[in-house]
Amino acid sequence: MTVALGTLFMLLGSVVEALDMTASALSSLLVAIVYVEVGSPYTFLVWICTSILTAVLYPNSAMWLMYLLLFGIFPILKGYIERLPHALWLPIKLAFGNLMMALIFLGTTFLLGLPMDTELFGLPEEAVYVILIILANVALILYDRFLTVLVRFYMIKLHPVLNKVFKFR
Repeated sequence: MTVALGTLFMLLGSVVEALDMTASALSSLLVAIVYVEVGSPYTFLVWICTSILTAVLYPNSAMWLMYLLLFGIFPILKGYIERLPHALWLPIKLAFGNLMMALIFLGTTFLLGLPMDTELFGLPEEAVYVILIILANVALILYDRFLTVLVRFYMIKLHPVLNKVFKFR
């Protein structure tokens, strides 16, 4: 069910291109919920199946690549990273995020052949790349915070209700 719902979110992002990253982030929230409810092995399965299904259904979209390399795996890795000492969390997350964003950029330009529009207020191309890298890092930090807040909300508000209704465990 989570794979189907995640793929449906990705469909929404594919239809409305302004929502592509938002749809990937919502789909990744499902991975985090599976991580909370049933544990690690199934989260990898949800991540891979949603990535494959999205790639098959929307092969010309960069969404599946973003989900495969960053949004889908990040909630899983976040769970492992946050078991380490607190001082290491941000550097590891940023290093992983920057590596994956570079692979997404290379994948969209060379694998999918999608052009990168680097025109921004008449600035030189190098300045646009620096601005994009800074904004991507800020977005990654906000995304990490988004996941933390929503998982806490799920655990405090929704999990007890769902446990009563569906009698989990």
